Formats: sequence, C-alpha cells, structure tokens
Amino acid sequence: MLVSSYRVTKFAFQNFWRNFWLSVITISMLTMTLMTVDILLVLNVVAQQAIGLVEDKVEVSVYFQDYVEQETVDGAVSYLRSLSQVRDVETITAQEAYDQFVARHVNDEEIMASLQELGENPFGPTLVVKANKAADFEVILDALENPQFRDDIRDKDFSDYEQIVERIRTTTDRIQTFGVALSVIFLLIAILIVFNTVRIGIFIHREEIGIMRLVGASNGFIKAPFYLEMILMSFIALTVTLAILFPVLSVLEPQFGVYFGTESAGLMEYFTQNGLMIFGVEFLGLVTVSIFSTILAMRRFLRV
Repeated sequence: MLVSSYRVTKFAFQNFWRNFWLSVITISMLTMTLMTVDILLVLNVVAQQAIGLVEDKVEVSVYFQDYVEQETVDGAVSYLRSLSQVRDVETITAQEAYDQFVARHVNDEEIMASLQELGENPFGPTLVVKANKAADFEVILDALENPQFRDDIRDKDFSDYEQIVERIRTTTDRIQTFGVALSVIFLLIAILIVFNTVRIGIFIHREEIGIMRLVGASNGFIKAPFYLEMILMSFIALTVTLAILFPVLSVLEPQFGVYFGTESAGLMEYFTQNGLMIFGVEFLGLVTVSIFSTILAMRRFLRV
C-alpha cells in the first residue's frame, strides 16, 4: 500500500513538473477564480458596513412650537420610545436649541441682529428620533401624526436614508452580478485548461501507461496520479490566493476604517473568524471542479 501510494505521488509530481508552464497557467486561472469570489465577499462586508453606518445615522428631528409645555414633550418621548422601530429619542430643550443656533451663526451679523430684535427665544423643544433602520421612517412619521401632539409640532426634518441604503444595495448587487459572471468565466476557462492539462499528461505518459497495463496495474492506480495532480494544483491555487488576499486586506483595512470613521472595517476579522469555512468550501469546490474536468478528459483520452 505504501509503495503504491509513493508511486502514485511520484507520478503526479512528475506530471506536474513535466508540464510546468501549463500547470502554472492552470493554477493561475484557479487562483483568479478564487480571488474573484473573495473580492465578492470583501464587497459584501464593505457594503454591510456602509449600510450599517448609514442606518446608524437614521434620525428624524421633530421641532415643537415654542409654546409647548414640557409635559407634552415628555408624553411624545414616552410614546415614541414605546415603538419597536425607535432605537432612541434625544430631547433638546428650547434653551439648548437657542444656544446651538447662536453657536452656528455667531459670525453672521444679520441673523444675530434679527435674533436680538425678537427679544425672546423663538425656538421650542426638539426631539431627535433615531430609527433602527431606514425602512422604519414611514412608521415613525405616521406615529408623529398622533392627534395628541400633532398640532404642537412645527416641523419635521429628515434625510431620505432609505434611498441612500437602496442606492448602496443596488450598486452592490450590480457589482456582485458582474463578479459572479466573471467568476463563472474564469471557472469555465479553468475547466478547459484542466481538461487539456490532463489530456497532455495522458499523451506524455502514454508509454508508462501502456507498461502499467501490461504489468496488470488497476484502472484506479493509473487514474490516481491525475486526480492527485489536480488536488495539488487546487491546494497551490488556494495557498497563492491566501498569500495575496491577507496582505491586500491588511492594506485596505485602515483605508476603509478611515472612510467609515472606525478603527476597523471588519475585513480581517470576518476572514479570520470564518476562514476555515470560507477557504474550506473554496478548496472543496476547486477540487470538485478539477476532478470533474479530469474525469471528462480521462473518459475521452485514457483507454484502460
């Protein structure tokens, strides 16, 4: 058994080195396929981070009339906090709203002069309502139409975060669709190259294969080196992918962190925590595709 395993392994490595440049091309295509898949995963993580960042800023500013009593404001806060769509409610008093306005326009002489002419604080209390996600806007805005305090609200101000989130998702979906199509193209090319690699290997080793037949070698023994060679190429392709991916992630991570205003974009953490599953599935996928292509080539060209 050990002797047979040694011979199969030796034959596989001989075939690998005798067709070195073809092996390099095959590994390159397999690597490009894996890199495309990993880029899609990176894109998905970045998109989720961007959506989470936007949804973290989802808020509605509710401006009350200047005559509204604090009791009414407290009632509105309690009502809004009872909604599952509301993450938090921040209260800004009339005096705080006045101070913030003065701080923003302290260098604008016309506005400051107008404010002094009024002689009183024109601002009422303000509520800053934070939603869980952009889709919760509609529920919150409907809730603010409650007759109990609807007439006390002077204005509502919000950005259409739902459109921003939808735009991010649409762009991401388009890029992912293109990426999937590109992965399929690389995979088909890889299948064709694997097919030809095996075909050439069979042609080069036709004399050895003939001798194996004469000495009574089994079909499995003759075919095993070709399977092992494809498994080896899949492993090398995965190793090359990892050698490229993690250094690139280490460079991109701080850049995305600066963009998102966080210490980390979560890329390294995602691939570290899920690496065993991600790269295990990728390796099994490559092996399956390579073995499938090898079987097709051997059925076509190997007569045993």
